[in-house]
Amino acid sequence: MIENEPSDSSAGLAGFVHEWPATRVVFGAGLISAAAGEAARYGSRIAVIHDPTARSAADRVTADAAGRVHARIGEVVQHVPVHAVDKAVAIVREARADVLLCIGGGSATGLAKGVARDLELPLVAVPTTYAGSEMTSIWGLTEDGRKTTGRAAAVRPRTVVYDPELTLDLPADISVTSGVNAIAHCVEALYADDSSPLTRLAAAEGIRSMALALPGVLERPRDVGARGFALRGAWLSGWSLEVSTTGLHHKLCHVLGGLLDLPHSPLHTVLLPYTVGHIAPAAVAETRTVLESLGITGLVTDAGGLIWDRHRLLGAPTSLAGIGMREADVAPAIAEASAVLADRALPPRPATASDLRDVIRAAFEGDRPAAW
Repeated sequence: MIENEPSDSSAGLAGFVHEWPATRVVFGAGLISAAAGEAARYGSRIAVIHDPTARSAADRVTADAAGRVHARIGEVVQHVPVHAVDKAVAIVREARADVLLCIGGGSATGLAKGVARDLELPLVAVPTTYAGSEMTSIWGLTEDGRKTTGRAAAVRPRTVVYDPELTLDLPADISVTSGVNAIAHCVEALYADDSSPLTRLAAAEGIRSMALALPGVLERPRDVGARGFALRGAWLSGWSLEVSTTGLHHKLCHVLGGLLDLPHSPLHTVLLPYTVGHIAPAAVAETRTVLESLGITGLVTDAGGLIWDRHRLLGAPTSLAGIGMREADVAPAIAEASAVLADRALPPRPATASDLRDVIRAAFEGDRPAAW
């Protein structure tokens, strides 16, 4: 008998619903050359939204489009403020664009999603970081210090073009935190109560891909192979996030990010060991999968600490204080998180106000998460 196999073949066989999202993926080095053609599948008047760091890629797409780019927006802001979306919508509407093409990280994708949501335009995404949001129907907007998120099929990109050459100049520190952000998507997909067997396979492989890629990216930043493996992990992480619901980790990141305007991927990186440490007692098998996929040997009871150790080895931030949170921010952050999240049904383990206080305080100080 296989170890841990139930004696009754039906025991432990949980039901699930799996819905396959429809996104075309074009993956390979140099395939920025395909982006203009992919946009042409959905419209003839293109609006390009890009990060300032993606200007050269946007220039390439504009040249390839041969006069079909009718608007370019090269200013994006993290956490997608409502006023930024309103401004972009006005530009795109005036240009009479009928398809959007975004190039950049999660902020560029988020802004484009905001425009797609308001104008119901098809979207093509070309990611240059490992955010993973390009594979999802999740949108997020910030106004008056609060981040609101939701899902809408209209904002899921019709095509995603992954070109690892566009990530070669992504700085090492951003590469690491962006990669851990992707890992966090996979972690929560493993924990989600609506996860399916296929979701769990993709999430575990996404973690493995990114865990293998990041040391190579740090040692050889311009290694297309390592960058390609990282983008592979990002793709799987975004897909996993799309087909499952988020839990404590993402919701706490949204609360703190919206309230304090903390940098997005470093915030995910800092909080992940602490949220895993909180959740692990209620999801031992899933946490073991996380550790195995990361290539970490150790006890599940010390999962939060082991992930924290790995982040230190990668040179990643390990405290909220280290990414811009002040002592004066701690009490308001705890109060806001408690008001929004305390005692909510967040599988696999809800958080009380006391739990949230402990997580935020420990993450602010940067203490190694305790074993349970």
